[in-house]
Amino acid sequence: MRTRRHQRGTFLLEALVALVVLSLASAGLLGIVAHALRESGNARWRAEAFDLAASTFARMAADDVAQLDARYATTAGDGYRALLGAATRLPGVSADTNAPEVAIDATASGARRVAISVRWRVPGEGGAHRASIGGVIP
Repeated sequence: MRTRRHQRGTFLLEALVALVVLSLASAGLLGIVAHALRESGNARWRAEAFDLAASTFARMAADDVAQLDARYATTAGDGYRALLGAATRLPGVSADTNAPEVAIDATASGARRVAISVRWRVPGEGGAHRASIGGVIP
């Protein structure tokens, strides 16, 4: 009779252990899914920022080289304002915070060396991310 009494709670204990193991596995799986969703959001913002920088560089290459400084190198230029307006779609970007940067340097041959940086900051993350593109416009 003693063996039957010891076996009565065995199934319940096994079921409880199985439930704990299943709960831990589910929590781990949810953590992985949450991380994947967060990273896919970061990839989306990164792609959008690079697309914005590349399209701005393409517009600059199509513009008159003599007007690049006036249109893009100052915050009052209409090209820079268009860049800033598009960049505000990114999280954490405003005219005062994480605003895009455009640097234009003239070379001896008359070409312009251009660097465009677009920043954004995802809520809940420590620092800002940056996408930069650069090139020479003849």
